[in-house]
Amino acid sequence: MAGALTLHWSPKSPYVRKVMVCAHELGLVDRLELVRSVAAMLKPNPAIMAVNPLSKIPTLVREDGPPLFDSVVICEYRTSWPADRCSPPGASRAGRRCAGMLSATGCSTR
Repeated sequence: MAGALTLHWSPKSPYVRKVMVCAHELGLVDRLELVRSVAAMLKPNPAIMAVNPLSKIPTLVREDGPPLFDSVVICEYRTSWPADRCSPPGASRAGRRCAGMLSATGCSTR
């Protein structure tokens, strides 16, 4: 089970909306602390930079592991919670999250 979760978000971001749809569909919205954050390309947000080197939203800060960024990675993490009925369990889940974050930073996973 996940510990405390903080989501840096903005209603203008289509990627944040994707994460929120996922959270609503899985009934997980009540577990999130939403922190409205501004992420601008020319002026990085220090609060986001402290947890995400890309200074982008959405960024999910969690007690039980490193922060997650990129909407695909965050949604994949959420579907791994015990309430999940959307994806099968498997040891490769962490690898997919890592590959997704590497992809978000522009690094090759090969």
